[in-house]
Amino acid sequence: MFWPFVAIDGELAYCPLADFGGANVDEGTQIQGEVVVAQPLTACEPLLNAEQVNGNIVVVERGECNFVTKALHAQSAGAIALLVANTNRETPDEAFVMDTGTRQMHEWIDTIKIPVMMLSYVKAAVLFEQVRESYLDRHEYTLTIRFLGAQAAVLAMEQIENTYEKLKRQEEDIRTQRERVQQQKEATELLRSRLGKVALDSPRATSHKSRTSTSPSESSSEKSGRPTPKRESYSTTRFLEESYETVSITSSGEVYDVHRTVTPGFTMNHWCPMTTALVIVDIQNYFTLEQNENCLEPLLTNLQHSYYKRIKTITFPNIQDVLLACRSCAGMEVIYSIVESATTDGRDRSRAHKQAGLHVPRGGFGAKIPTRVAPTENDIVIPRTGINIFEATNVDYVLRNLGVSHVVLMGISVLNTIQLCAQTALDRGYQVSLLRDAITAPTPEQLQDTLEHCEKLGAQIMASSAFVEDLHGFSETNQLEDAYLCD
Repeated sequence: MFWPFVAIDGELAYCPLADFGGANVDEGTQIQGEVVVAQPLTACEPLLNAEQVNGNIVVVERGECNFVTKALHAQSAGAIALLVANTNRETPDEAFVMDTGTRQMHEWIDTIKIPVMMLSYVKAAVLFEQVRESYLDRHEYTLTIRFLGAQAAVLAMEQIENTYEKLKRQEEDIRTQRERVQQQKEATELLRSRLGKVALDSPRATSHKSRTSTSPSESSSEKSGRPTPKRESYSTTRFLEESYETVSITSSGEVYDVHRTVTPGFTMNHWCPMTTALVIVDIQNYFTLEQNENCLEPLLTNLQHSYYKRIKTITFPNIQDVLLACRSCAGMEVIYSIVESATTDGRDRSRAHKQAGLHVPRGGFGAKIPTRVAPTENDIVIPRTGINIFEATNVDYVLRNLGVSHVVLMGISVLNTIQLCAQTALDRGYQVSLLRDAITAPTPEQLQDTLEHCEKLGAQIMASSAFVEDLHGFSETNQLEDAYLCD
């Protein structure tokens, strides 16, 4: 697997590669060329500036037609790579993995050879501005696209995160400084106002001062600000009660009860990569493509558009990040579980799958795992024809042979697959973690129910970013140990 990165305005940016195209690129490939803006900008028609595009990197804008059409027009004009600028201003940092989009375009996938990548709205705006300035200055604007392997991509992502955190801290410092200046300004104005009032009303001020000095004990009590012990006890108790009742942890729009989250127990047992397996559930074309003639209609009609949108914009990017971290951490096992019949007619399916209308023929298009999250030759892929992975496959046998005691679940939970998998794993003594932003269910309510149910049973619910951070911590520890042993 490899990940494309480009340097825009001195900052490295990750550009997700589409599910199609890119047949001529591999890990370590570099594509360098002049950046040319397509005419028309959306590239929904044959490019008018094909002569300038030929042999260069072309930039188009998202919208008006599907991504395959844009890629075909760019390739016909002789482009060596295609960058699609996201136009969604509501999520300016979003860049997702593009797919064919429509059934009619699927037959053209094999004809696209050039790599097709997406730029976020923020990065695209910077790129367009630099191209415009280069045009005004009458010189070429060149760009280099690097396709990095796992280890190099980890370092690149760390560099991006460090740059982002640095900018964030700088913005926070500026905001804090502005708040302090504003507070000083308000305090100065308030002091001037009080001084002016005292100057205009000095007799009453003197009288008030005299009355205050006649009761020193009362004044001392008021100045010290110490309430009575009884009041302090009530205030402290009430504060603790209100804090326990109202405080909650909110992440990605999901609320979890603090008491249940922080209660110590088996949920937070120690784990390490050597005894951990990442189990990816049902990430395959059958469940991830909204419009595709190779997939059965019952799935398409029963699921909402928001389901597919979450897969593209949230689940896929987070799975990519987790896979990237896992592959760079020695000892982590990666297991894929997909729905795939052993026969072409599906007669070997479980009664539950037959009732639900789920059928993926052996070796069919629906059983293929999308390119961007595809397994390596050393990963394990286990097909099944039932809902519960532990009951329908030999995954328990495989995990115990691998010495795994900690299972990390993510993927797609149709028919409560992930919930049943987590429950059975807990029953069999495994430590279980669910990456909440790397899981998709048919509806948000079902996803919330799955997370809450698994958490009550003892599973650890965490964000994929937190899991990746833990893995990086293990990697850094191993590097320090290796350096110590070498010394």
